[in-house]
Amino acid sequence: MKQLTICTHRYSQQLEAFAACATNSGWLTTSKAGWKGGLYSVICQYNSLTPAFTGGVMTLLTDIALQENPIYQNSLKLQDMAHDLRETPLYTAGLRYLIRFMRHSRVLHLEGYVAFRMAEYREKLDMMSYSLIKKLNLIQHD
Repeated sequence: MKQLTICTHRYSQQLEAFAACATNSGWLTTSKAGWKGGLYSVICQYNSLTPAFTGGVMTLLTDIALQENPIYQNSLKLQDMAHDLRETPLYTAGLRYLIRFMRHSRVLHLEGYVAFRMAEYREKLDMMSYSLIKKLNLIQHD
């Protein structure tokens, strides 16, 4: 079994929900969870990087990417549109990159991963929101 520590500063509820779902699904076993120095961590073990497990982690990360963008925080319509990105090559490439990362790393900091390793995905989210806002402004002017 491989050990993985998943940690966060701001998304403890999302991490708890993911850990509970992953444990119930048999993807991993949680050995320790809690706050230390302003950082919430879940220490877990997993047997392999199954598609269900890595897909669950990627879903958690993309949800955090949406939460990190203030435009998506307040618009359910934009959030639904952003979920359509999961059917794109960009998402598939991000998933492959996550799998490579998890093979070599024992610590996954959620906000750090989203900020530094999901830059292309965040840029695509920004472009989607910008183009939608631009269309709305053009419609209002007509």
